[in-house]
Amino acid sequence: MTPRSRLSDATWTAFTDTLRFIVVPLVLFDLVTKSYPELTTAFMPDIKLYIIFFGGMITAASTLEVSNKPGTWKRLLFGLTALGFVCMWLFIALGGGIAEFTYGPYFVRFDMSKIVYIMLFGVSLKGLLVYSTFSTHKHYLDDQERRRKEERAAERAPARPRPLPRSKPSGPAFSTMSKMAFEVSHDDSVGYAPPPPPPPEPKPFQRVLAFKECPICGAKASPKEMTCKHCGAWFPKDTIR
Repeated sequence: MTPRSRLSDATWTAFTDTLRFIVVPLVLFDLVTKSYPELTTAFMPDIKLYIIFFGGMITAASTLEVSNKPGTWKRLLFGLTALGFVCMWLFIALGGGIAEFTYGPYFVRFDMSKIVYIMLFGVSLKGLLVYSTFSTHKHYLDDQERRRKEERAAERAPARPRPLPRSKPSGPAFSTMSKMAFEVSHDDSVGYAPPPPPPPEPKPFQRVLAFKECPICGAKASPKEMTCKHCGAWFPKDTIR
């Protein structure tokens, strides 16, 4: 609740309580005393003074109650104070539950004290509501205050230095090591085996055609031929190429 809304609520409370506990009761009591002068109570001679005094105390206490935040001790104190003045105002307005009426030779006495006490007990139960409102909002106020203290402590605390970045080790990285096969000899010496030799490249296939050459005319013929077709000479066995 903002301060402006609390101020407006306090103004409205002061206005309404003034009407309820001062203005309207004074008008009603003035009409009753003028219409029924035979009706008297224990507080009737100074009833207007009592109404103004206790009504003003109720108005002041209620206004101060509303002007404070819910959950504060001031609001609880003024709320209970206003409730106490309301009970006293009600007791005085009803004459303590005892009223006397005199009409000629007749005298009548009304004893409503028990009813008045029951009414006062019912009004006093509002104190539970006042305390319940206080306890409910007190928890929220404590949380807000705790958060404010934490924020102030965080602002006042010196800034912590940022940790320096960790330097990488200067040793050789695994990415720079050779990917050659690792070999351990029988004498526990460590070394790297040379890569295997590449496989020999296959030679291109060359197709060789055999033929016979005539020793007389030099003509070429199939290996199956026995004589030359040009000159008719016989081919010897060693003429195949």
